[in-house]
Amino acid sequence: MKFSEVERLVKGIPFIDRVNAEALYSFIIGQNLKDCLELGFAHGVASCFMAAALDELGGGRLVSVDIESAREWQKPSIEELLQRVGLPQYVEIHRERTGYNWYLQKLIAQRSENDLNICEPIFDLCIIDGPKNWTIDSSAFFLVDKLLKPGGWIIFDDYYWSYASADRTRDATDGIVHRDLSDSERTTPHIRQIFNLLVMQHPDYSNFRIQEDSGWAWAQKTDAPLSTKRVSYELSYSSRDYLSRALHKARLALTRQRAG
Repeated sequence: MKFSEVERLVKGIPFIDRVNAEALYSFIIGQNLKDCLELGFAHGVASCFMAAALDELGGGRLVSVDIESAREWQKPSIEELLQRVGLPQYVEIHRERTGYNWYLQKLIAQRSENDLNICEPIFDLCIIDGPKNWTIDSSAFFLVDKLLKPGGWIIFDDYYWSYASADRTRDATDGIVHRDLSDSERTTPHIRQIFNLLVMQHPDYSNFRIQEDSGWAWAQKTDAPLSTKRVSYELSYSSRDYLSRALHKARLALTRQRAG
């Protein structure tokens, strides 16, 4: 399914903007990534673009996981949007009571049944767009690593996001009350620390890309020697994109404020 058609059908629904959506859609097609994992799906807008990319490839599977309690504010839901774009057959949806790490535990156990010493990897791509919390998402990285095929990619959203930056619109994020955190926990971007201290230092990852304006950080699972590791800092937006993103952020803030 073409990008423009999905864009038309999900227009105005948060939380992914056009630039990131098109980058993700094109990347899946360009790299022929047919087994994808999405941790944190919100309304399922990104899920729709990923499903559309799989449709263009002629097949594939997206596993999308989120926390059960988020269902209350996820309206429209991922199921409704996938039906709207006509692509539910590509997406396997899971909701967990305590979050996606418990789902990852179950999948790792399942993929290790034949040999308890080896977890058989399954995914070509994983995008992590969840609570943006060090404790949760640092663990998620190491769990995803066991399930990611060699040559596969991992993407983190919200590289620069911090709890302090969210204080303007709400007092808590995904069950974590901001005032309960230390000053450094509030002001430090947790995803940036996970990416810089864990992903970039991991011996099996390289080809690092940080999109400074869109807040996405990319890494590929490779066996490249340390001396060849490089990180590129990129800009993704045109002036028109910046205007569109400003409007997107305003809608996003309003949606989150209404969600409490």
